[in-house]
Amino acid sequence: MSQLLLLLLSLFTSPKVTPTPIPIPTPIIQTLLPPSPDFTSRVTKKTFGTYVNPRNSPVSPEVFTGYHSALDIEYPDILDDLPITAVAEGKIIYSGIVSGYGGFVAQQIFIENVPYIATYGHLRPSTMVKAGTVLKAGESVGLLGTGYTPETDNERRHLHFAILKGTKLDFRGYVQKQSELSLWLNPLTLYP
Repeated sequence: MSQLLLLLLSLFTSPKVTPTPIPIPTPIIQTLLPPSPDFTSRVTKKTFGTYVNPRNSPVSPEVFTGYHSALDIEYPDILDDLPITAVAEGKIIYSGIVSGYGGFVAQQIFIENVPYIATYGHLRPSTMVKAGTVLKAGESVGLLGTGYTPETDNERRHLHFAILKGTKLDFRGYVQKQSELSLWLNPLTLYP
């Protein structure tokens, strides 16, 4: 009996073990590089979420109607080659010609461990990086296309830059319902 009593006592009087706290992971804050020089100051005509149609558009002629899902970064004054660069590290998931854009590149990126797709429109097709290439932030995606040529699908000289949520590529530059803008991020919110 005394052995049983000692065993029971040892169970209730054993030293308490303090559990080791589980570390809370620190989120990875991804600082995005700009896709082009002076880009925030050059967003002067179409911002994210702007509703445009042929009657109210800040550009003429306007062929689109809807809520703009991107930023248009204007470069009519720069005639030299203008490099467009990756905003973050990531794999190129699309590189080709798209109606409404001309040259178009899409790159899978991560912001705070969440997947997004950065898209770059109106590029010179002969200079665009190939699909499957993994780029580091700041590496060349391609050169901005020449305005009013097939390189830009006959649009003015500007970069159409969008950040789409998730991993499913959506080529739309405009959506018909304002609620559909929730599929994209406003890129300006990511740059201080």
